[in-house]
Amino acid sequence: MKLKRLVISIFILLTASLLSACAGGAGLATSWPGLSADEDTAYLAFNNHVYAITLDTGIEKWRFPAESNNRITLYADPAMSPDQQLIVGGYNNVLYSLNSETGQMNWEFGEAGNKYIASPLAVDQGIFAPNADNNLYALELNGNLRWKFNTQGEIWAQPITDPACECIYLTSMDHYVYAVDPTDGSLRWQSQELGGAIVGSPALSEEGVLYVGTFGKEIIALDTQDGSVIWRSPTTGWVWSGPTLAEDVLYVGDLDGNFYAIDPADGQALWNLTPDQLDGSIAGSPLVVADTIYFTSESGSLYAVDPTGSILWSQAIGGRMLAAPVLAGDLLLVAPNQADQLLVAVNLEGGSRRWAFTLGE
Repeated sequence: MKLKRLVISIFILLTASLLSACAGGAGLATSWPGLSADEDTAYLAFNNHVYAITLDTGIEKWRFPAESNNRITLYADPAMSPDQQLIVGGYNNVLYSLNSETGQMNWEFGEAGNKYIASPLAVDQGIFAPNADNNLYALELNGNLRWKFNTQGEIWAQPITDPACECIYLTSMDHYVYAVDPTDGSLRWQSQELGGAIVGSPALSEEGVLYVGTFGKEIIALDTQDGSVIWRSPTTGWVWSGPTLAEDVLYVGDLDGNFYAIDPADGQALWNLTPDQLDGSIAGSPLVVADTIYFTSESGSLYAVDPTGSILWSQAIGGRMLAAPVLAGDLLLVAPNQADQLLVAVNLEGGSRRWAFTLGE
């Protein structure tokens, strides 16, 4: 029942944005905050603005747009390009390039037919922006369109690159994974129908194995040579985010509130934490730093777990947390939803709070 309530809540949040945009009131759109960071700044996309926040102090440096515009709502994780553009997608179907130092707009791309839920991938080859209109848009770093690749479902996850094959791996809600040539958008391969929508980014091993989580309640390993299935590992609930691969272990949570450590070689569970040990659904991907695994719960908690599955500490942040934690130096950044504090920085060791960013400060 808890899973059903969370899934309904998430879909209402995203569907409400589309309905409000169609009615001409995109400012009513709702979702959860998008977050990224570089060496000295956190970038938070929430509601009508992107905020640049100094990591040392938690003080706002700039916001885009400078004045609220109810036709612009921004929730996708901002992405930094190799030439220091901050690329962020809006629920108004527009992709923006911002000067990361000042927040001034460099250019905008407005040819997509739906909202940007996923973070764009910004690399030397260009910008690859997935959109809910079922297309992946490939742009030059100056914003000019190169090509677009169509799937049969909405795309809610950031694609990843594979230097070994010089290709891009793309997941879709149509139940398929795609390998795409970044130079011209041609299809390298398409997986078989995987039995559930995929809304998280894949994880890639050095051995050429791709791992995805699905709404079919599975983690699936795919061969990057042709997309064939190597193994399937069941989960109790839907897997919203992609798994994280670290030190030859896959870590992932599900919407029933379970957290798993899985052997990437065969999909066997090494250990798992149950809802009795945790306090809510897990929607964000885990973050692994050194020997500690960090993840958030929908109930507003941040957890630190060791490689054996022992909980080292937990911190009650408040609100609802559907996004993953982000590493920024010796800080962990978390962006709760439905809370007074839009961004909270905690110490990597111990989880004590360093600062919190609240509108109006």
